Amino acid sequence: MSSSVFRAAAARGLPALLAALLAMPGHAQWKSDLEACGRTTLVPDEQIEICSRALQDDSLPVRDRALVYDNRGVAWKAKGDIGRAIADYDRAISIAPRFANAYNNRGAAFGARGDMDAAMRDFDQAVQLDPQLVSAYQNRSRALRARGDLDRAIGDLDKAIGLDPQNAANFEERSGAWAAKGDLDKAIADMNQAIRLNPNRDELFVARGALWDRQHDTTHSIPDYDEAIRLNPLSAAAYNNRCNTWLLKEAYDQATADCVEALRLDAKLVQAHFNRGLLWAIALDTAKAKDEFDQAIRLDPDFAPAYKSRAQLEFYGGQFDAAEADLERAARRLRSDPYVTIWLYLSRARAGRVDAAARELAQNVPDPGASAWPAPVIDLFLGRLDPGGVFKAAQQGDARAQSDQQCEAAFYVGEWHLLHGQNGPALRQLEEAQRSCRRSFSESGGARAELERISR
Repeated sequence: MSSSVFRAAAARGLPALLAALLAMPGHAQWKSDLEACGRTTLVPDEQIEICSRALQDDSLPVRDRALVYDNRGVAWKAKGDIGRAIADYDRAISIAPRFANAYNNRGAAFGARGDMDAAMRDFDQAVQLDPQLVSAYQNRSRALRARGDLDRAIGDLDKAIGLDPQNAANFEERSGAWAAKGDLDKAIADMNQAIRLNPNRDELFVARGALWDRQHDTTHSIPDYDEAIRLNPLSAAAYNNRCNTWLLKEAYDQATADCVEALRLDAKLVQAHFNRGLLWAIALDTAKAKDEFDQAIRLDPDFAPAYKSRAQLEFYGGQFDAAEADLERAARRLRSDPYVTIWLYLSRARAGRVDAAARELAQNVPDPGASAWPAPVIDLFLGRLDPGGVFKAAQQGDARAQSDQQCEAAFYVGEWHLLHGQNGPALRQLEEAQRSCRRSFSESGGARAELERISR
């Protein structure tokens, strides 16, 4: 787990304790280093040097020595040396076994190293020793969320908010937890509160815009990205997200302009390369689209959507083996995406491995027994449903959803006919898919490619 998931915090109540200790007689030789050791404005190397110097003074009181080890541990962690950070937190705890913040910080270090069991034990101990330590609830919520325990993570953030209701970060993090649970209304409500408390952070408007987009509410998402750009004209993330929203609205000129600006600001922004690849694919420039997907994968070899989209380009070009390989990579990262499963089946089947493709499909159905779209398409390829049943199943949802599903049904039924050697019915369905599918749909590109192959 990345060390950025956890943030160490200064021990609660220490400034007053420190002031009292510095006022005591006989501490002149170490008080300057002791005070400087706790400064969070220092670069890690400088803080480590000052804290180490303070520790060399034998007259340093026991509790202060624990505090210095704790502060030096924070500096080691900021420097990326997790092992030395944990060693210093161990020393702090051995000196002051009831030092709650040392447990909290050590838990954050264990979490950064990926040892979630040890992290949880330390966060639990920190909360037990100091039930008012807000940062311990924050850190434990991140650990719980990383383990998929969203309900308990939200519970800890509830406690953090109760203790510190003016902290925008608590609402921001709880918004993320609600979003991970799929409760977008609560996620947006928490992000609204975070923005109310901190209206000048462009990142919050970008985050809320993304939530609006998940609700397909572009009337709210675009103004949020506009505000983020007003607050920070250098926000590549805001331009990229607005590019994605324009894509959803099929406003391709605006989308292209925003993606170009996002990449001008950050040439290594993976999502922007991916979005620009989609735009090139829509413009039927397959070579440039593939270049963008390749670049996204070079920058982030785990970015599954780029493998999926590159595979679809390979499918269009008749490179079914290459498409299968890329879809297998995507499937390892997008196990719950039924479209990856469907396109992987089609790639294997069109490569001539129909029986093997069917066996693999039966074994890897994302949600066996599901009825929601596109599950009926999988049932078609498994022989559980006929083409008429697929079109009937596509008549669910609102008018826009039904239109999109009918277009997809036409493409996949066309593919089913091709696999059964029925070119006439396949031609009619693929023509319907090309006519009715939106240009941004992979089924649109697939229908166009299949019609070109049939006409040769």
